[in-house]
Amino acid sequence: MTAILKGTSPDGQHLYPAFPYTSYQRMRTDDVRDLFAYIKTLPAVSGRSKPHDLPFPFNIRRTLGVWKFLFLDGEPFKPDPSKDAAWNRGAYLVNGPGHCAECHSPRNLLGGIVASQRFAGGPDPGGEGFVPNITQKALTLSHDELVTLLETGETPMGDTVGGEMGKVVGNISQLSAADREAIATYVMSLPPVEGPKRPE
Repeated sequence: MTAILKGTSPDGQHLYPAFPYTSYQRMRTDDVRDLFAYIKTLPAVSGRSKPHDLPFPFNIRRTLGVWKFLFLDGEPFKPDPSKDAAWNRGAYLVNGPGHCAECHSPRNLLGGIVASQRFAGGPDPGGEGFVPNITQKALTLSHDELVTLLETGETPMGDTVGGEMGKVVGNISQLSAADREAIATYVMSLPPVEGPKRPE
């Protein structure tokens, strides 16, 4: 529970933000419990995890307390009473368990999301390529086309998404049709934001 909501291990150590707890902190407690119950049903993986290979000063775990002070606010998701249920459901899924901004946003020198360019795309966290801007500044899909992409991975041009987004679609396709509609409703409402320039 604390790993997902606070970014800490059972013994109280700070976890590195490669685990997207800055988004997971928005999740409802019941959903976190359900997620944990599901994880406990998965078969154990043999072997040990590799030690972190980070340069100084990032290898000093204690400095994560400062990072979390800057980028982890501890606030759960708060519905917007001026929006309908579908929009709020989509906002919760996108900003919480879906953690879409973690890839679809540029980051500053400390590795935190640039708040003013949230969802405006940026370098792929995996180190290769560029993740697209999904605000109305650059998104060219209609609502229905986005719903189809979230279910099948197919674009209007007959192409399919690949890489990490292909895995994301594999997960989102297992949600209910209402949830995919809600995600599309929220994403289509994102105001236009100019993203960082793609490298030449």
